[in-house]
Amino acid sequence: MKHNSQKMSRIAVAILLLLGVLVLAIIPVAARDKPNSPSELWPTKWLPAPEQFDLAGGVGNTGGNFSKVQIERFRCESSGDPSAAVDISCNTSEFGQDFAPDNEIAIVVDPMDPDHLVAGSNDYYYRFNNANGARQALVPTGFFTSFDGGQTWIDGQIPMRSGNGAGDPSPAFDSANGVVLMAQLENVGGQGGPYVSQGDVSVSRSTDGGVTWSEPVTVMMGTGTGIGPANQAVFWDKEWLTVDNNPGSPFYGRAYLTATRFLNGLQGSYSESPIYLSYSDDGGLSWTAPAEISGSNPDFCTYQETGPAGECDEDQFSYTEVAPDGTVFVHFINGQNEAEWEVVFDFDSQIMVVKSTDGGVTFSAPVPAAQLEDGLSDMPYSVIRRQTVWGHQIRWTSVGNIAVDPTDGNHVTVIWADRGSANPNATADCIFAARTAPFYDPCDAGPGTDLDVFRSDSFDGGMTWTGRTLLDDAGGASQWFVWSDYKSDGTLVAAWDEDTAPAPADTFVHVLWVEGAGKQTLGPEENIDVSVTHWAGQYTTAWPAICGPSGSSTEGKFCNVFHGDYTGLAVGPDDSINVVWTGLNALVTSPQVDFYTGNLVEAYRQDAMFARR
Repeated sequence: MKHNSQKMSRIAVAILLLLGVLVLAIIPVAARDKPNSPSELWPTKWLPAPEQFDLAGGVGNTGGNFSKVQIERFRCESSGDPSAAVDISCNTSEFGQDFAPDNEIAIVVDPMDPDHLVAGSNDYYYRFNNANGARQALVPTGFFTSFDGGQTWIDGQIPMRSGNGAGDPSPAFDSANGVVLMAQLENVGGQGGPYVSQGDVSVSRSTDGGVTWSEPVTVMMGTGTGIGPANQAVFWDKEWLTVDNNPGSPFYGRAYLTATRFLNGLQGSYSESPIYLSYSDDGGLSWTAPAEISGSNPDFCTYQETGPAGECDEDQFSYTEVAPDGTVFVHFINGQNEAEWEVVFDFDSQIMVVKSTDGGVTFSAPVPAAQLEDGLSDMPYSVIRRQTVWGHQIRWTSVGNIAVDPTDGNHVTVIWADRGSANPNATADCIFAARTAPFYDPCDAGPGTDLDVFRSDSFDGGMTWTGRTLLDDAGGASQWFVWSDYKSDGTLVAAWDEDTAPAPADTFVHVLWVEGAGKQTLGPEENIDVSVTHWAGQYTTAWPAICGPSGSSTEGKFCNVFHGDYTGLAVGPDDSINVVWTGLNALVTSPQVDFYTGNLVEAYRQDAMFARR
């Protein structure tokens, strides 16, 4: 039952509460995971937990002393059969790459050459202090470049202009200017505490097809300790880069970069997070000043934290698509539609779309494309205080993307995966209850949860939308992290993660769906419950029993809490379908000591995987 609009202020919330404190000691979740106010709830849906970055370190770390410069110079190669599945990570023992993760993978195809591919990842470089259990990771943006349709790959790193962490990769080809671009985040973290500062968005360019990369240009500049107690600090997140590669467009060659601008209030409190856009007409050498584009809609953006009434400024996950005539569509998630909340402060998302017909100079007011069932009462939680898929511990989001039909620029599709209907077990105060072992499910959302893939379409250029339409339901097995694109004949294709059985399931697979032809499995089953990095037992002694492997004496201990949040998919000019994902199917041993047993950790690593169909 929907509640009446009820306004409460989320005041004086330190960003430490927004992102959670990075806990390297083993602290039972039950002692620290009860939300005290609604101000702690909003970020559990849309912001990363700092545990995934492993920014804090200690003296005497194993793995040697490596520098950012050494890592940026490092190159290696991999090969395989893309008609099956290729591990495009090099997995060499140098710098510990035989166990360290690649995740959050994205891919693009050269519009002039279907065999020319560029992908990006969060590329971790670990060191461990086995004396005190501390771990540290440098996380540059990794790149993967292929010139033969994915049979062989060059694996390297994008330079960082400043900071000690990057990632959130977004590659793009610019045909008009003959360059490849890579957008990334840049920040400084782990310098004596759990705070993160800088929070920039930068773009690097390659003039040789993605083999070597320039020092990045900073496009969106953060200020202060955005993840911390600073007043009025700015921290940018979830950037996305798209180029108009349509020769018939009046804006051919224009690169569009969007991102979420998080603004702190007093003492690090949450103030707003609208979507901004900047564009470049010279191959990424220079960019316009970022401008806010998420706009206002008083009918659907009713809850307001600090801004004017009706402003849609509590957003995340902006993705841009360009129609053949140069029209720009930007998708983003917004959490301000109180009428769709089943309980107070549920923060169910809505997909909003804005549109520009003048090359990104001005945008329409945001139009709701779909109302989602992903509120804080709709899903169980992981040990690091983020929504998760029942039976697993991975950080989860319902978000998909937006795609434009190349045969009809007015036909636009958004895609996502959620539970489809509200949690019938939710109570008024359950989202404020402690999230405790063994299930971490205060709203009893997990049992019976079935996440399915949905779409909503517009046939009039984004003015009106069909609303929720089921795309696939997997017979009761959960599906998540969906991404889509169109083939040249207007056929929609999509890829996602899918459990091998109704929840709780110990493994899942990656699948490709083609409109009119059904779906197929890509690659082997993933051992998500036995992870060599980001394993649950590092963060709590109260292991999540709902997460497997079933029957194990250490059930829940090695469940992966951060799998890399996205599937990447891009259709080439020859209609080839190119998919990337994070795989967990190689059993390895890391130099980290399991402090429960004193033995080295042996489990499955996160690899960058690729398939072409």
